[in-house]
Amino acid sequence: MYKMERRDKGGIISRVIDRVSKIIYKGVIILARVFSIILINLGNFIAMILRFFFNILKPFIHFFVKFTVSIQYKLGTFFPSNIKKSFENTLLYAGITRNSEKILGMAALYSIILPITAGIIGYFVFKLESKMVILTAIISFVLVWIIMYMIISSLIDRRTSSIEKTLPDMLSLISQNMIAGMTPYNALWVSARPEFGPLAAEIQRVAKDTLAGIPLDEALINMTKRIKSEKLERTVKLMIQGMSSGGELPTVLQGISKSIQSEQNLFKKMQSETSAQAMFILFSIIFGAPLLFAASSQFIRIFSEIFSQMNLEEVSYTATMHAGLTIRPIPVDYEFFVTYSIIVLVTLSFFGSLLIGLMKNGKLTSGIPIIPVLIGLSIAVFFLLQILLSTIFSGITNMGAVS
Repeated sequence: MYKMERRDKGGIISRVIDRVSKIIYKGVIILARVFSIILINLGNFIAMILRFFFNILKPFIHFFVKFTVSIQYKLGTFFPSNIKKSFENTLLYAGITRNSEKILGMAALYSIILPITAGIIGYFVFKLESKMVILTAIISFVLVWIIMYMIISSLIDRRTSSIEKTLPDMLSLISQNMIAGMTPYNALWVSARPEFGPLAAEIQRVAKDTLAGIPLDEALINMTKRIKSEKLERTVKLMIQGMSSGGELPTVLQGISKSIQSEQNLFKKMQSETSAQAMFILFSIIFGAPLLFAASSQFIRIFSEIFSQMNLEEVSYTATMHAGLTIRPIPVDYEFFVTYSIIVLVTLSFFGSLLIGLMKNGKLTSGIPIIPVLIGLSIAVFFLLQILLSTIFSGITNMGAVS
């Protein structure tokens, strides 16, 4: 009987627990549905409000866009014709088909807006002096043009490296197609595969020019005017010389392809040999320099706090009388040294990136893409090390004060 009563009680308890758990589960599901409905309706309401304001502001946005575009074109027309022509050739090297006047006008517009904005923020927010405001505006103006030059140079280098990397395979494929009996036009057109990237588009353009009646040598020379590559220029010259001297074009292309491949293999070997130096430069910029500046800034902060709690006149007088020493306060302020450290780290990251690009690819401009990465990492490591060293030194100073 006792066992049966225990079983009945256990069964009742288990059934109660099951019912309670089911009720709780259903309640959670109901609450989840309610919250989901609320969130969906809230999202729809916010989207409706944004759509309403967008419809109101849509005419103003269109007017502002048209106004800025017209200003860009007008500003671009003020540049001399030789500058516009030179910049147009630079855009061709980068593979940009936009109007040079529009891009120059856009940069000019930003170089006007950014200095004015920086000057207003510096004067009203940071309360800078008039000389510092003018200096900030000048730096902002110069930065706009430097950033534009860096972006275009990076695009040119990326396009050139992509073309030079696929050039030997393209030449070998054209040679094989011509050996198979194709005409130069068909060999060029068939060889322009999508995997060759920008070079395929240029080869297709050469094929179209030859189909339109332009001689092959002239079409190839025009291609070199759109690509900033010494290897491609040298290749085209050798091709034209081989054709004019009566040599077989497939044999010439095969020889040029093998020569470029051997040159690329030699360059890869040089890259592997200079990788250790590049890693040392990266370590110095990302960790070495931030560690030195963080430690120095903490020493300046600690000694400034110590000297602020001392009567330097009495200590200096006592040290002069007994030991012939003169104690003076630290002439460098902590905030000034932090600002100085950031400026030096930015400068080191800038020139270090260019040096790494020169060591790895033989071009200074190839290091431009890693400039913002190195600047961000070096400054972030600097502040992290400052926090770490501040925690360590504060513990040491507290122990010294207690003792």
